[in-house]
Amino acid sequence: MVAADNFTVECLPPVPESPITKSAPNDRGMMHQEFLAKLGLPLGELWRLGPFARRMRQLDRWHAMLVVKSLNIISGTGSPANATALL
Repeated sequence: MVAADNFTVECLPPVPESPITKSAPNDRGMMHQEFLAKLGLPLGELWRLGPFARRMRQLDRWHAMLVVKSLNIISGTGSPANATALL
């Protein structure tokens, strides 16, 4: 999984010399197709990571297992993350 606090998980506009442009020229440097369709890698966008980081700092812990279960919807294009961090 890849999670970020921005809305695209990737750099916009795409960096022209990115290795993604060489491996997937039809995707024009965008990683969404690479991650989702080709690798089956879930993307988490607009996550509020500040509260999680503050809690980890309080506990002086920097490793956790993050479990994300998307909704079981045929032909769905998005789902709430339903994320749980196990410390």
